[in-house]
Amino acid sequence: MPRVSVIMPSLNVAAYIRECVESVISQTLEDLEILCIDAGSTDGTYEILKEYARRDSRIRLYESEKKSYGYQINLGMDMARGEYIGIVETDDCIQPDMYQTLYRAAEENSLDYAKAGFYTMVTPYEGEEHLLEKPLGDTGRVISSRYFMDRERSPDIYIWNGIYSRRFLKEFRIRLNESPGAAFQDCGFRYLTDMNLRRGMFLDDLVYRYRRDNGASSTYNPRFAQFNLGECRYIRRKMEEEGITDRARRAFMARETVMMALSPYTTFRKHSLPDEAVLSALDEFRRIIAGDRERGLLRQEEMETEQWIEMRLFTEKPEVYEEYVAVKAKARCDVYRKFVARMAGKGQIVVFGTGKAAKFALCLMRMNRLDNIAAFCDNDREKWGGTYKGYEVLPPREAVRRYPQAHYLIANRTCPEVIAGQLEDSGIGRENISVYKLPLSPFGSTDLFMRGL
Repeated sequence: MPRVSVIMPSLNVAAYIRECVESVISQTLEDLEILCIDAGSTDGTYEILKEYARRDSRIRLYESEKKSYGYQINLGMDMARGEYIGIVETDDCIQPDMYQTLYRAAEENSLDYAKAGFYTMVTPYEGEEHLLEKPLGDTGRVISSRYFMDRERSPDIYIWNGIYSRRFLKEFRIRLNESPGAAFQDCGFRYLTDMNLRRGMFLDDLVYRYRRDNGASSTYNPRFAQFNLGECRYIRRKMEEEGITDRARRAFMARETVMMALSPYTTFRKHSLPDEAVLSALDEFRRIIAGDRERGLLRQEEMETEQWIEMRLFTEKPEVYEEYVAVKAKARCDVYRKFVARMAGKGQIVVFGTGKAAKFALCLMRMNRLDNIAAFCDNDREKWGGTYKGYEVLPPREAVRRYPQAHYLIANRTCPEVIAGQLEDSGIGRENISVYKLPLSPFGSTDLFMRGL
């Protein structure tokens, strides 16, 4: 019996499939079964998978009769023989020790699932890769379904960053919704695992690389509302079939339904206006949420204040909510948009700092095709003369000597004012100094919407 069965659903991902498969077959945990399930690719993906299947006996390649992410995953689970099941989306890739790390934790703690943090990944130019950290909280302790019931919203909304006991999934008949396409079909699986969890654990490690620059990704699908509504119906039907009637889990699902309706819509409104299909789906969400509230499943004391207020606006004053969410979405986007536009207008930029803030700032600028970054500088002598993401790291005095007319972007959260004073003392005018204050968000800093600025 393999330790982990890795299910890899694919459809027309030839641009990414080699990197993905290589990351799986190169795992430090070699006792894997790799189930590649292709849904009729026409771009060469299937042929590449056949090539790998000939080379590695652990790979079993199948053709799916349906173009459905949920059907593909369920087919893989039906055929899996491993102790645990992992899922890798084939435009992503994984860290070399992902399955060894997760398997060790699951075995040592007898877990139904083990999950960990991940990186968002973008490759704005050929040969250039940016990874931004997205860790999980509450790591290192055993949790159960009660953990999720006691929270205002779920802290983990992904399924590919973990492994799941095959016995656990079979016992509770946990499967994915087999709706057409590949958008948002992980919702039902995720909520059903959390509602039935007996022993789970979040780990400190970052194990997965989640691609953010694939324009064909379901993340950017304009039919998000219809897909999420389908998942909401599926989860509630499964709860009824499985006899999940206690208030704690029903209230959990009611709160998460609010999130399913509102959170993606705010993201959608950053770049699009709703059509009739979106509006119709949102109206059905309103009826579901209003019914949950009437049944006492949505209480102010159990929800975040902002979420409670938005839920009230959404269900009671739809026109006001539409105005509100448009302003909110624009404000969230403008925080990044204005920074990018300002930096694009500078002749040359020297980034002061080589830590986390610098990493996020550089990723955002490169994603938006800014080519005017001249160098980095840092007060850490050990970094002088080296490189940072391909850029030279200079002593501050040398940076000022070489680039006296550049704009200096301070990417340091510890002592930005001290650094600003240091630059002014070196002859850089205050008008040529700014501080990077944007949120260190792995999603905001990789948002494809901003590429066209």
